[in-house]
Amino acid sequence: MNEGDLVAGRYRLLRPIGRGAMGTVWAGRHELLGRDFALKFARLPLRAGPETRARFLREAQAIGRLRHPNVVDVADFGEVAPGGGLYLAMELLEGQSLAARIEEQGALRPAEAVAIAAEIARGLAAAHAAGIVHRDIKPENIFLARGMRGGLVPKLLDFGISKQQQADETPSTMNGVPFGTPAYMSPEQALGELDVDHRSDVWSLGVVLHEMLAGKHPFVAPNYQALMTKIAESPPTPLDTSVPEVVRGIVTKCLQKHPADRFADADALATALEDALGRLGPSGGVAIERPRALPSLRPPASPDAVQASPSKRGPALGAAVVAAALLAGLAAVALGGKRDAEPPAPAPPPTVPKAEALPTPQPTALPTAAPSAAPTTTTTHAPGTPRSANTVTHTPPSGSTSGKASGPAGKRPTTNVNDPGF
Repeated sequence: MNEGDLVAGRYRLLRPIGRGAMGTVWAGRHELLGRDFALKFARLPLRAGPETRARFLREAQAIGRLRHPNVVDVADFGEVAPGGGLYLAMELLEGQSLAARIEEQGALRPAEAVAIAAEIARGLAAAHAAGIVHRDIKPENIFLARGMRGGLVPKLLDFGISKQQQADETPSTMNGVPFGTPAYMSPEQALGELDVDHRSDVWSLGVVLHEMLAGKHPFVAPNYQALMTKIAESPPTPLDTSVPEVVRGIVTKCLQKHPADRFADADALATALEDALGRLGPSGGVAIERPRALPSLRPPASPDAVQASPSKRGPALGAAVVAAALLAGLAAVALGGKRDAEPPAPAPPPTVPKAEALPTPQPTALPTAAPSAAPTTTTTHAPGTPRSANTVTHTPPSGSTSGKASGPAGKRPTTNVNDPGF
């Protein structure tokens, strides 16, 4: 392949990005959309038959349906040409791999390492829910992409050797050959067991977390066979005591030799990591973005709801209602009382009826007081308030300048509530 080649009739190759054991990756532009993608061209075994090709396409379809912010998005897949090579078109990311970050600065701060692992665990949980086991979790397959808000979005890459769980799997599709990168293999994976499941990914992510915290791998050996033996039988190198105990405990649980002793699934691991992150505080200098929208724990407020501080709900509610009444120029405000109280019946002027409770505290207009020769004052006790709380209504005569308000004949009366807090 060369720059400028047209692939699958729609992708123009721009530049090579990388090359690995499972294939090559190019940056390519969709001719019709004008959008750039990362194009991965799979390198299948020489003897790969129709079953292997069909399984690759089936896994590509399953991965494409994940649509999780912590998993690289697969937009397209297919054959380069009929009977030819296979390709995946993925989102083109900007940033660096976790491997490059560890190589640059060594051990990461605990909060940063835990935040990255938590996001990857969430992506893994989505893959596992779709029946996909990654089987090759390692720093090279974790990408720290630049987020929309300037932070980093950890993304899980390269499901090239993933295994899709199916009811019809047979030994011919799981032949016992170890898949993955040796240093990150789980004990059962290294031994070629046939029942490798999602808990193998939990182990591998635990190894990655250990490496982020220590700057080095937890299992070191001079050769492949010695490494496999060490992974299967020996405990990992202990983390430094400067790493918080809660984090060391998570790593220890991930790296249990028996799958049943690890976290039950990636979702449980993510929850433990997020809980630890809450105790550790900010990641320090590096913002890890959570691009997905988190559900609100609060019920939606009605348009007429009055916002108030929980500790001062009563006075704040009363003040809000009184203020609304004053702004609206209403005659009286009804507060407190029982929910099933009947609304007040209007009385002939100039008498003002008792203030009764309404189903929802809100302003209530009263009949306009008729003009009289002198101000009339009526004192009532508002239900649900102390007996000392009096409601005093002044109805000024025509042209009067005494009292709290004055105005021409027919002006609505003004009510003062004499009680602390009103």
